[in-house]
Amino acid sequence: MCKRCLFILVAVLILALIMPFFSCALPVSPPATAPVPAVAVLVVKPDKLVFTVGPGQGPALEQAVVIVNQGGGIMNQSMSDDSHWIILSQAVNQVGALAVNAMVAVDATGMSPGPYTGIITITADGALNSPIYLPVYLTILQGANIPPDTEPAHVPSATPPGPSAIAWLNQSELYRYSTVNALVVNGSITNKDKSWYLKDVKIVATTTGASVNIADRIPPEETVMYNRYIPSFQRQEVTLSYTWYRP
Repeated sequence: MCKRCLFILVAVLILALIMPFFSCALPVSPPATAPVPAVAVLVVKPDKLVFTVGPGQGPALEQAVVIVNQGGGIMNQSMSDDSHWIILSQAVNQVGALAVNAMVAVDATGMSPGPYTGIITITADGALNSPIYLPVYLTILQGANIPPDTEPAHVPSATPPGPSAIAWLNQSELYRYSTVNALVVNGSITNKDKSWYLKDVKIVATTTGASVNIADRIPPEETVMYNRYIPSFQRQEVTLSYTWYRP
């Protein structure tokens, strides 16, 4: 065998021995992964509300709050407060909107001068940043034009109130998200009674009986605002389901 042929044979053998070591050192591409589902991100603007009632002003003032989904997917949110002087109301024509405007008012009727603090709670099922607690600061100055509370003292009833003690404002619209048709229900529920609580508050589809929870409870004289995407409801009519109780 010639020297050249012998040299080529030795080189091939050497390459055959060392190639496995090089192949082990080469970077390995990671396996393909499924795309991460879009997640809703709850954002509320502004981060606080400040009201001041001074001389010459009436007892009621109002500001706007914007609830935004800065993530992906859909977001089901609710909004409630913990003080009788905070009044929540839903802006109209909000069904299917990416940003929902809510109006927050204060009513200082019958209140004395001084500082007051309340909390508005905004929750969104499964969203990041949920819940958000929005502080509401009210200052009533000396000399403010605050009328006294002229309502007679409330005597709690021994029997639950009727449907007239509930103010239900609801909008509904069929909304297409991705390949799913979902009924959007949007509005507010107010418990107008002064002593009885609402519990297990749900919106129910009249045809199938499917339901969606709105609030575990609504205290007396309080309001819960909601926005829900409900794929199972489609074009069905909806009703309100609830139970009265007193702690």
